[in-house]
Amino acid sequence: MNMKTHDFYSALSHAPVRAAGHDVDLNVYRRCSKTTYGRFKYQAPWEGLVQTGWPGTPETHWTNEFEIAWTKVGDRGPLCLLIHGVPCNRGQWEEVQRFLGRFCETIAIDMLGMGESTQPRLYGRRRDPKPNDCWHWNHDVDYIDKLMQHEYPGRKFILIADDWGSGIASHYAAAHNDRLNALIQFDAIAFDGYPVNEIQAIGRASQIPNTAEGDQLFAQLFGAFDQTLVQILKTMVWNPAVYNQYKLRLLTFPYVEGDYHRNNANDGVTDVASSVTLRQNVHNMRVLADRAAILSPALLLPYCPRRNPRGVDYSRITVPALIGWGEYDNMMPAAQTQRFAHVLGTDDVQIAYIPRAGHFAHTDQPLLVADTILNFIRRVMGRESLADIYLGNQGIWKGDERAMLNDLRKIYSIDAQSLA
Repeated sequence: MNMKTHDFYSALSHAPVRAAGHDVDLNVYRRCSKTTYGRFKYQAPWEGLVQTGWPGTPETHWTNEFEIAWTKVGDRGPLCLLIHGVPCNRGQWEEVQRFLGRFCETIAIDMLGMGESTQPRLYGRRRDPKPNDCWHWNHDVDYIDKLMQHEYPGRKFILIADDWGSGIASHYAAAHNDRLNALIQFDAIAFDGYPVNEIQAIGRASQIPNTAEGDQLFAQLFGAFDQTLVQILKTMVWNPAVYNQYKLRLLTFPYVEGDYHRNNANDGVTDVASSVTLRQNVHNMRVLADRAAILSPALLLPYCPRRNPRGVDYSRITVPALIGWGEYDNMMPAAQTQRFAHVLGTDDVQIAYIPRAGHFAHTDQPLLVADTILNFIRRVMGRESLADIYLGNQGIWKGDERAMLNDLRKIYSIDAQSLA
C-alpha cells in the first residue's frame, strides 16, 4: 500500500464545493449487491408438527426436515451473520443490513420457529408430551453452524445478534469461538436479566393442552394477540413511530395476517377483510409459546459444572467483542454491558451506547448501529478488510467526499470494478 504523505494530503485537501453542509450522501459509497432470499434445508435432531397449506385449509405432519430462511446483502468484505430478537423475524435487521452490505457480506436468518423458517410445534415432544429442553438456545447452535458451513464453507465470520438472538450467539461463540472473527451483541438478553414479563405471559400459554379443544381455548385467550404484539414492539423502541401500521406487517408475521385488504379465505364470498376476518395463526403462536416457556436465566448465566451445567462458558469466547446498548432501553438494564467485560475470555471488549434508542436499537437508529458496527470491524480487522472506504454516515459533510473517496481508494488499492 502506498502511504506517501502527499497522497493523503491530496485526498483530504480538496476545495469545498457549493454543496458543503448538505445532508450526508450515502450514494458516494459502493452500491450494495442485489438482495437475495433463500432457505437452508437441514435435518434436525428431533421431530416437530409442521403446518402446511395456510392460509386456506391447514394440514400438519410430523418431520425433522426443517428450513431456515435467510436474506443476503453484500458480496465483498468481512462476512457477518445477523440474528434477530423476539417476537420478530429477520426483517428487523433489513435497514442495517442494506447499509452494511456496501462494506461487508451479510446474511440474516429467521431462527427456527420464527419468521419464514419452519414452525415445528411440539418440537421433540411427539413421543414424550412433557416439556423438554429442545428449545434451549444451545440447540440453535447446531443449525446455525450447519448453515454457515454449507453457505460459506471454511470462512470465519462476525456474529451479530440482539435480544433473543443474543442467547443463541453467546452459546455459539462459546462452542465455536474458532469459527468467529468477532462477536457483536446489542441489548442482549443475558445473565439474570431474563425472562421479562411480556414473554413470560406468552410462555405460560404453553400449558394449555395440545388438543382441538385446547387450540380453541388458546385462540380465545389470544384473540387480542395482535394488539399485544404491537404494544410489546412499541415499548421496545425509544421512538414508537418507527413501528407504523405498514412496517408492522413485516414484523408481526407469521402470527397475524398482514394483508389488510384480503382475508385470504379464497372462498369468493368473504375474501374482503374486516376486523374479525383477518386471520391469526394459532399454530405459529403456540410454537412461540413453546419456545418462550422453556427458556430461563440459568441458560444465560455463566457455566458452572456443579451449580449451572447448562450455562454459557463465557471464558471460551476469546474473539474481540462489541457490546452495544440503546441509551433508553427500558426492558434490559444497560448496566449489563459492564458484566460482559468481566466474564468474557478476552480483554478486547468494546462498550457502546446508541443514543436515542430503546431495546431494539437497530430499529430506532439503524444508521447509528451500522456506524458502530463498521467502526468496530475496522478496528479489529483492519481498514483494508472493508469493501470500500468508510467515511461515516452522520454529521455535516464538506461536499468533496466523492473525490476524497476516489483518492483514498487508489491509496488502498480498492478495485474500481468492485464498486459497481
